[in-house]
Amino acid sequence: MKTVLLVAYGGGHVKALLPVAQRMLTLGLARTVFLALTTAAPLARAVPGLEVLGFQDILALYPTEVQQRAVQHGERLARGLSVAAADPAETIAYLGLSYADLEDQLGLDAAARSYAQYGRQCFLPLGPLTCLLQSLQPALVIATNSPRAERAALQAARNLAIPTLCLVDLLAILERPLLAQAAYADSLCVLNAGVRDSLIAAGRSAATVHATGNPAFDSLCSDENRALGATYRAQAGWGAAGNDALHVLLYASSPEPVEYPGVSGQGNPQFPRHVERALIAAVLANPRLALWIRRHPSEPACVVGQDGVPLHLRIQVSTPNMALHGCVQGCDEVVVTMSTVGVEGQMAGKPVTQVDGSILSHLSPFEALGFAQRTVRVDDVAQVYASSSFQPLTVSATAHATGQATDRVLDVLRQTAGLC
Repeated sequence: MKTVLLVAYGGGHVKALLPVAQRMLTLGLARTVFLALTTAAPLARAVPGLEVLGFQDILALYPTEVQQRAVQHGERLARGLSVAAADPAETIAYLGLSYADLEDQLGLDAAARSYAQYGRQCFLPLGPLTCLLQSLQPALVIATNSPRAERAALQAARNLAIPTLCLVDLLAILERPLLAQAAYADSLCVLNAGVRDSLIAAGRSAATVHATGNPAFDSLCSDENRALGATYRAQAGWGAAGNDALHVLLYASSPEPVEYPGVSGQGNPQFPRHVERALIAAVLANPRLALWIRRHPSEPACVVGQDGVPLHLRIQVSTPNMALHGCVQGCDEVVVTMSTVGVEGQMAGKPVTQVDGSILSHLSPFEALGFAQRTVRVDDVAQVYASSSFQPLTVSATAHATGQATDRVLDVLRQTAGLC
């Protein structure tokens, strides 16, 4: 049986690839091996039958003297971390092998200077990933578009003439010049036709870019999440969705940085609150509207009766213990500034409004890429939702069926690796 190696960090990256791995296991398509990095490991190990590796396993492939050198580097660098997000032994193996490889690439002094300036961002551990690939001899390597180890896995595989597939998790803005290069991966799987077109316009061959969707969003339209959405609306006292029901807005907030690397200008950290207050004012003025406020986990918690959020029957807070996908299913329209909840709203067949004004807006042009129906300014919110002229948005796109993106990625995987 052929081997397929999947590589992913934590967060949205592992969630994008795990459904693919699970489907491969169900179909018995290949020996399925998952290199799970940092916080991806617990999620990957929870999948029955999935063979999970880490950098500790790569470390074991090296001679003793190389292992000792890597561990010394890893222990030293691990002491400088402010947050330990992964198993300590795995952190030491990852940092140590990556730094040793950086020394092999640049030399001792240049490696030290690079790490002092950029930290882990300077890692591209081609040596360790090449070592792993030579051991596994996979028929295909699949990773998301994350930098460092995932990018190294794709590049090392290409160097060894192993077919590669990159699953692009979101909009591919900052990384577009890299993804547009023919040498980056044999095949790209992207969110939708808009992202596909943008990569083709940047120079990527059309035959290598496939609009599959992201498997991480396949559960959006599950019966469970639809039922949760109905439950959340009922608990709010807003009734079932329908022609005569309240039009429920879900505002998914995003923190606004003062500065961002590579982006000119200054952001206003109060911008998300300005949007919030504009939506609250619109709801208070229009009895047909209701509002869920869902702040980003890194923002201060929203407390009704404080911070300009009034105690009102048609204004409620979506708390962290409420499932995000249930909230998306329970609303009638998603409002965002930068949040990827806008992408999820479109995937669920909900109309999406993007409020412009962030210094990062150009990195998430939702309307241009087909994820939003309109873009408005904060000052436009009152007029857009005014009771005298308000008309609910409609969408022509249908919601994604459960498992649809996973199946599409699997089709590309078969084509790329020659698997039956």
